[in-house]
Amino acid sequence: MAQRAVFVAAVLAIGNLGCWSAAPSRDGGTDSAVADDGADGDESDGADTDTDGADADFDAGVFAWSEGAPCPLPRFEANGAVIDGQLWVMGGFTASTLQVTRQVDVYDPATDSWQPGPDLPGAETHIGVATVGRDVIVVGGFSGTFSNGPRPPDTTDVWRWSAAAGVWNPGPPLPSATAAFACALVGTELHVAGGLGADGANDSVNHFVWDITGDPSSASWTTAAPMPDARNHGGGAALGGSLYAVAGRHGWNELSGDVADLNQFDPATGTWLDHTPIPTARSEIGASTTAMADGRLLVVGGSVAGVVPNSDVLVYDPTQDAWTALPSLPERRKGAVAARIGHSIIVTTGSPTSVDPSATTFIGCCL
Repeated sequence: MAQRAVFVAAVLAIGNLGCWSAAPSRDGGTDSAVADDGADGDESDGADTDTDGADADFDAGVFAWSEGAPCPLPRFEANGAVIDGQLWVMGGFTASTLQVTRQVDVYDPATDSWQPGPDLPGAETHIGVATVGRDVIVVGGFSGTFSNGPRPPDTTDVWRWSAAAGVWNPGPPLPSATAAFACALVGTELHVAGGLGADGANDSVNHFVWDITGDPSSASWTTAAPMPDARNHGGGAALGGSLYAVAGRHGWNELSGDVADLNQFDPATGTWLDHTPIPTARSEIGASTTAMADGRLLVVGGSVAGVVPNSDVLVYDPTQDAWTALPSLPERRKGAVAARIGHSIIVTTGSPTSVDPSATTFIGCCL
């Protein structure tokens, strides 16, 4: 562990893991945010715009999947973030017995290689993640293994990784414990909506908001309009200055409790709007729901009725209120980590069986 920590510190010191703003990718494009519209420059995680670049390998008329280097630790239901064109894979379940890890591994698509990141400070699964400049914020989630007894407690914890100092610092705690919620940074406001409530069992309509530009010594969360159709294990992303909550399920009913709802929260009006549901109700898409820099929403895989992992790769265009499909993944995945980086979609880890962790990395090119 000491060797790992030294390596992490060295990597951060030379700036290989930096801000979530635009940076060159191997495809000649720029990386995009996992869950943000980023309209506020360095205080947001997605002010990126994809470019066609000058890469001779880029062909906008062809999209196909290939395999990249596998994640060092097989896992599913991890979380993800994109920083400086690299994909962070954070925590997750490591076995069919639902043991967990705090390990963070970072994939660099430019070199098709992995390196260690800073271990999570607390909850290992069902957390919310956002980036702010060079920093990473993690929110809520479950802390502890799910095996050998009842589920572990969900938490109110908020942590912020300081890339400059190389440490995790506590942030303002959530008003109540929650996990598996829709989460996104909309401008400078971090939204946490729905999910499992403080008992870790029942759906919550809570919608908490934290303005990350406030004084850290007095920072706190406020409440916003409750989430419609309370649910958990869906996806969250920020597009066009709004929070989008995608699909999910009711309670722990993965067999038949999935929903297809697509809801938009508009901070300007303080209201929720309904949009065209996702094709096929699904859950387990928290880390595979991503806002792309072209203003569209990407959802990869998930778990559908009957506890069946899915291979769909779906794109939602808010200007048309319509869904389209890209070529399916080569293998079914639930609980994967996915993001668009440049002209490619990176999908890694997840489970092809619902309980067995995978290390496989799929690369879809080109958009």
